[in-house]
Parts: sequence; C-alpha cells; structure tokens
Amino acid sequence: MLAAGAPDLKLSAVVMTGVVIAGLGVLNDVTITQASAVWELHESSPTMGPGRLFSRAMRIGRDHIASTVYTIAFAMAGAALPVLLLIYLYKQPLADMLQSEAISEEIVRTLIGSIGLVLAVPLTTAIGVAVTRHAGPRARRPAGRRRARGGRSGLDDGDW
Repeated sequence: MLAAGAPDLKLSAVVMTGVVIAGLGVLNDVTITQASAVWELHESSPTMGPGRLFSRAMRIGRDHIASTVYTIAFAMAGAALPVLLLIYLYKQPLADMLQSEAISEEIVRTLIGSIGLVLAVPLTTAIGVAVTRHAGPRARRPAGRRRARGGRSGLDDGDW
C-alpha cells in the first residue's frame, strides 16, 4: 500500500528509519538507567572519588549492556522467525542460512545496535560522574523519591 500510495518512497529507507527509531528507544532506556545508577552510587557514598564511582557504575553498566543486547537479539530472532521456519522446512545448510539476505540483515542490525549500546554506557557513565562531581551530594534526587515537607513519604533512604 505504501508503494502504491507513495511511488517515490523507498521501502528500504522506511525500514531503516524504523530500525533507527527503535534503536533510539533502547538507547534512551539504557542511558537513563545508567545515569540513575551513577546518581544512586554517588548518593550512597558522596565522598567516593570519581575513578571509583566510574568503576562501580561500569560494573552495573556491563549488566545493562548484556541485558539489552540479549533483548535486541531475541526481538530480532522473533521478527525473523518466519524466515527461520522456511529455512528449516527447506533443509538449508547453516552456512547458506547465515548468508541469506534476511538472516544476515538481522545479524547486522543486532551488531550495529549492540555497538551503539556498548559505546553509550561508558560515555553516559563518564558524563554522570562528571555531573555528580560538580553537583555535590544530594544536589538532585529523582522526582519520585522526594520527601514531602514536614513529613515522610513512607520510605526513607535506608528503606531503598
């Protein structure tokens, strides 16, 4: 329908745009979670040096990267499931399957997305460490964790 309604539109460009938008969503999720981890580590030990803060945050970041890369791989495998079933039904050898356009395209997408995530986490961590270092302790708390004036929100820092 797109090809009929917009004959000058390249469908490969539409697909690539969709991949980029989906990748930005994943990137947003990982970087916000990583920045939050840096803030929490800083709040738990405001006197921690920047090197140690970065190192501890990166240990958390490695888990973020692994989890997200696996999520992307499973999502791509799920999207390619019909192609995998067809290859299985036609008894294709593994080497031929991996060289097919549909499968190799999914592998490349997964690798590109993973490279972006692997680069984003250390960059986000470094920026978070720099910001917390200049902001000082308790400069900013996430909105959902602020205490009401004159009372308790039900939980205090020790409850987290």
